[in-house]
Amino acid sequence: MFLVAVLSFIVGLMHVRVRDVEEEITNEEMVPYQAVFEHYAPQVGWDWELLAAVAYHESRFHATAHSQSGACGVMQLMPKTAHRFGLNDSTVWVPEDNIRAGVEYIQFLQRKWAFIQNKDEQTKFVLASYNVGPGFIFAARRRVRDGEGNAYVWADVEPYVHSSYTRHYVKHVLKTANKYRNDYTEWKANCR
Repeated sequence: MFLVAVLSFIVGLMHVRVRDVEEEITNEEMVPYQAVFEHYAPQVGWDWELLAAVAYHESRFHATAHSQSGACGVMQLMPKTAHRFGLNDSTVWVPEDNIRAGVEYIQFLQRKWAFIQNKDEQTKFVLASYNVGPGFIFAARRRVRDGEGNAYVWADVEPYVHSSYTRHYVKHVLKTANKYRNDYTEWKANCR
């Protein structure tokens, strides 16, 4: 009987803790880690909503997410990438550290795609590269140059990307970012 009472108490505490986190998110932030996204997004010239959309599609904001391919954390960084940007086996699971490293990786990808002057197009190439790796996207660009189309325009390169998941990923991240922008505007208006 004592064990049942202790377990009930612990479950009750967990329930209160989850409710507190949910209230904190809805009262102070529209999405988990919003303040962290707001802090780091300017480093890549993005709004926080786009950065949050990447995290949503990578991990659904789960700090302990671990993919079959080995990607870890909120931003789903591969171990080699995580270590390259200063994370270790412990810090890869810390949301703010993982987001910071993800932003540094996005900066790295932006430098790779700096020759694409149109920022909207560049962002699409960066998102695709974030998802599947820049080598695959550069290979798709080569196929466009060998065929017909403009290798500087994502819509012309997209059909040559072998991964349908990556093609959909770019569209879904951009759509989610727009949803966050619209929801945030409405949410802010209702908070007043």
